[in-house]
Amino acid sequence: MRIILLGDFHYSRMENGTEEMLQARDQAYSIMLQAFLEQEGQWHISLGDLTHEGFPEEFQYVFNQVGSSGRQFIHVLGNHDTYSIPKAQILGITGQQRYSAVETEEGLLIFLDSTKEMNRNDWGGEIDAEQMEWLQAQLARSGEKPVFVFAHHPIYATTTRSTLDKLSIHPQFDMKTILKQKKGQGFYFCGHNHVNSIYREDDWHYIQTAACLDIPAIRTIDIQEGQVSIQLFTIDHMELQDHIACFNTRMKGFAPVLEARGEEADWILDVKLLEAEAVK
Repeated sequence: MRIILLGDFHYSRMENGTEEMLQARDQAYSIMLQAFLEQEGQWHISLGDLTHEGFPEEFQYVFNQVGSSGRQFIHVLGNHDTYSIPKAQILGITGQQRYSAVETEEGLLIFLDSTKEMNRNDWGGEIDAEQMEWLQAQLARSGEKPVFVFAHHPIYATTTRSTLDKLSIHPQFDMKTILKQKKGQGFYFCGHNHVNSIYREDDWHYIQTAACLDIPAIRTIDIQEGQVSIQLFTIDHMELQDHIACFNTRMKGFAPVLEARGEEADWILDVKLLEAEAVK
């Protein structure tokens, strides 16, 4: 199985953008989205903040492109996605679910909603009680198969910047304790903090992906022959960085992160999956 992963995309309608900014925006996002969708995989997944302000036209732009590609696309909500309209309206536009799970031969894919609703003052994460109970049930039913969790916010005290204010699921939601109930191995994928980062604790690997405007790149996840291989592929286009530079510092609510690239150890991960007997 192969999964193609997109970090914080931040597509913006740029209501007050100049003609130069709008042209650069159209070029940049078209190049990045095309590179994402051209990659072959069973699943194409967005880690949230697909849009910059969560306006219907921002969602419609991306989903029109995705719809015409024929790709199996799943979008987990990010805080920017939920700023302007209720979640129910977002799901109506996108046809997505707020949280869900998909079982495959290779493992269980779990998609979470870690966002608040229409709260521009608090961009931190939370998991409601209903979803927490559901997550525990999913982890239990996975048995010894590996699980792959996709959410926007990191778990507190895992990946880079995740101990800073509003840059994780709030520690009052004891996600580590919940995840550690899982028998065997787990992989938790997130965005939000705009820095590539990989962290391991016990049988869990936490993989964080930078924002596309900082590091135009995608991650690939290959699960086959008892191995999980995660790689970072930069989107190489000679004009892409120039297009991004025309607007990225002038988008209200977006600030480039200097350390976004991370260290080399934050780009690639190879993990051998444990045999069922070893998990017991």
